Amino acid sequence: MELGTGAARHLLWLTLAGCTSTPQDSGTRDSSTDSPTETGTPSTGDCLWPEDADRSGTERWIDALGQTTVTLDDAAACARTYTLTSTAALRDDQPSNPRTVVEGANNTTLRSGNDVLDALYALALTETRELSVDSIQDGSFSDGNPVPCGGCFETGRLWRYVWTRDTAYAVDLGMGLVAPTRSRRSLEFKLSERRGGGDLQVVQDTGTGGSYPVSTDRVVWALGAHSLANTLPDAERVDFVARAYQALANTLEHDRLVAFDPSDGLYRGEQSFLDWREQTYPDWTATDVVHVGMSKALSTNLLHLNALEVTSEWASETGHVAEAQRYAGWAASLRAAIHERLWLEEHGQFSTYSTTGLDPAPTVRFDLLGASLAVLLDVATPSEAQRVLSTYPHYGPGAPVVWPQQQSTPIYHNRGEWPFVTAYWLRAAQKADHPAVADRMVKALVRGAALNLSNMENFEAGSGAAYLEDGDASGPVVNSQRQLWSVAGYLSMVHHTWFGLQPEGAGLAVRPYLTGSQRSELFGGTEQLVLNDVAFKGARLTVVLRLPSSSGSGRLPVTAITLDGVAVSGDLLPALDAGHHVVEVTVGEASASTRTLTEVSDADWRQVFGPRTPTITGVSESSGAVVLGLSVPEPSDTTLTVLRDGVVVASDLPGSTTSWTDIAGSASTGDSPCYTVRAVFSGSGNHSQHAPPRCWWGADFERVFSAGADALTAVGGQGSSSHGRFHYEPWGDAGDTLTLAHFTPAKTGEHLVQVVYGNGAGAVSTGVTAGVKQLVVEDVSTGSVVGSGVVVMPHLGDWDQWADSSLVAVALTEGVDYRLRLQHADHAVNMSSFAHFETYTGGLGGSEGAFNRVNIAEMKVLTR
Repeated sequence: MELGTGAARHLLWLTLAGCTSTPQDSGTRDSSTDSPTETGTPSTGDCLWPEDADRSGTERWIDALGQTTVTLDDAAACARTYTLTSTAALRDDQPSNPRTVVEGANNTTLRSGNDVLDALYALALTETRELSVDSIQDGSFSDGNPVPCGGCFETGRLWRYVWTRDTAYAVDLGMGLVAPTRSRRSLEFKLSERRGGGDLQVVQDTGTGGSYPVSTDRVVWALGAHSLANTLPDAERVDFVARAYQALANTLEHDRLVAFDPSDGLYRGEQSFLDWREQTYPDWTATDVVHVGMSKALSTNLLHLNALEVTSEWASETGHVAEAQRYAGWAASLRAAIHERLWLEEHGQFSTYSTTGLDPAPTVRFDLLGASLAVLLDVATPSEAQRVLSTYPHYGPGAPVVWPQQQSTPIYHNRGEWPFVTAYWLRAAQKADHPAVADRMVKALVRGAALNLSNMENFEAGSGAAYLEDGDASGPVVNSQRQLWSVAGYLSMVHHTWFGLQPEGAGLAVRPYLTGSQRSELFGGTEQLVLNDVAFKGARLTVVLRLPSSSGSGRLPVTAITLDGVAVSGDLLPALDAGHHVVEVTVGEASASTRTLTEVSDADWRQVFGPRTPTITGVSESSGAVVLGLSVPEPSDTTLTVLRDGVVVASDLPGSTTSWTDIAGSASTGDSPCYTVRAVFSGSGNHSQHAPPRCWWGADFERVFSAGADALTAVGGQGSSSHGRFHYEPWGDAGDTLTLAHFTPAKTGEHLVQVVYGNGAGAVSTGVTAGVKQLVVEDVSTGSVVGSGVVVMPHLGDWDQWADSSLVAVALTEGVDYRLRLQHADHAVNMSSFAHFETYTGGLGGSEGAFNRVNIAEMKVLTR
């Protein structure tokens, strides 16, 4: 990059020249917004400037994909007008090129001695305004007509609705500080009571297999809500926390009954954000997504952890002492379980997930968001955090959101760089003081916004391009301009990282994080950085960072903080009144950093891709041992690892292996071991996804008891032989039951119960009508309940398809007579039960009422 020249030595007061800003595209915009992004009549005031910073008015960002030039009409003005011109190929020819960006009269402004950075900060605030709307719309709600939201954020140029996940991450990253009122409205839009009233909860949006509980990351709401609460004025905060606490408490109690697995202490459910199963899950889950619902994902469990800790904090704050202790206890147990089950010591990383119910082993695959949250939430110890940051593989200009990449898969999450995740990785580097990662993430965020004249949804990881032609894998397949969480990620870099503005319950902390490399490469033309007119709880602050004249490559340590000329002890500012304040932070020289990151070349595709998924072609018995048949797509380049019940029992087998005998196991003990296999590229060490698990159920499957629908006693529904087999349909309303009157196990121990079901209520990829029912197992002689659990039956696309449900584990005793009953329960519901989806018109479970019906053809008991 070419930088301006000059050394700033003093600060000069200048008179603010007012200006206004107009959104560049059409839409229903909200005229009443928070002051940092408001438009309207110009005002007059003062701004601070690094006096000797270069004001020539032209600067460039040069990259392999093109060059962006920034020119200014009046470089010395307090409120500038920037013209950005890019030679890079713009996705969908959007936005206009050149693009004009105007600093608003009441906008915060950055003065860094680097016109590119000042312009891109103004661009982020401009796009914040463009995302500010009175109403939202999506083709699946209200038949695509506008839905009033009371003044909220839409999600992007191509995504015009409000989604729980996107909103929560965006508010946490930056929108809560920039626009607290609009952030609150956006978050509260994602709270809902039941259709009949009561039981306020966070909603899970439409998604895989009919959404909740296949996907359970709705608890991400707590991440945004907690950050937002720290920016609200005291009176408003009290009201918000009271409602937020109630919604989160109800959500946590519900999830505990539906998604929590007491056998390992983790929550089930799809990865957060990585919610397109073909992109990040094994190919065999593409049409059988019950396995996604049974997976245990790192990111989603970390969000449950955060929600538990936030809710415990707010329970104490609102006087719910017993609940505070309850959630704190759950959080402590979950924190330990995440580390125990998903930390891979050999690799210095957390596994992205365990794949499904019969395969408890963590995969040797990683994701950047989960890794970031593990560091930020202190699930990684300090030494582990350093390993996570240092060993996560980077290639291209930033960092890919998953590792390794999947072959023959279009670019989106797979082979994708996502700016909002980059921002979280930057925060993780900031927390752990890892300059090498921080420097790379800063440059990735800057280049992405600069070259594309917008804060894009994503990029192809290897090139950093907004679109890469690669045959059937070309992409990213979707890429929106001014994506909400990407805009927030850029603001996070400026506010949270560079200037260290971190709202806390006690006030505003100032913890700037700059490295010597950034000081010399990005801010070489100034000795001060100035952030003018930041709004916080009614006060307005100008923050000045005084930089050393030279530095090493490590962190620039804070040596002094003053507020209005008075020294501040520590990094927490004293209480601020409603006036204007100046915070000055002096940072000192840094020593050289020895911390490095792992960079991988994509010149050899095996370095960035994993092997294709192997399969177990058969499970048989020979001389009392279990024999597996194996099929490996790339036999000459791989070795194989075999796992039994989640434990490695063979490794480094040649990739050409077609049969493996478990000589340490026995096929005649009455146990039912379950196996999977994974392949490893010999050169890179990249692992494949796990094969679908196969279990030894006996030579004649005698360890699987099956009762067809004709053997069940039904209340509700009706018997039918349509769809290829006898079953009960449409079954599942309140009061409906299906009962197996007698089952007597031949062995004492764990048994797994599931049903064979049909659910054609929606597509495999979307909807809100996953089937959810309660299974109850009773001792016939006493009537006592010996076990229970939720059975999940995701969408299958049409009613002619049949599949196995999720598994419910229960301990049974040999010779005892049991009764099994499938039934409705108040907590065994999908998202169609919530009023939020009364306007849903994209399928069943919306405007015509809640829908939680399935077809049931069989009940099975598996002896483990």
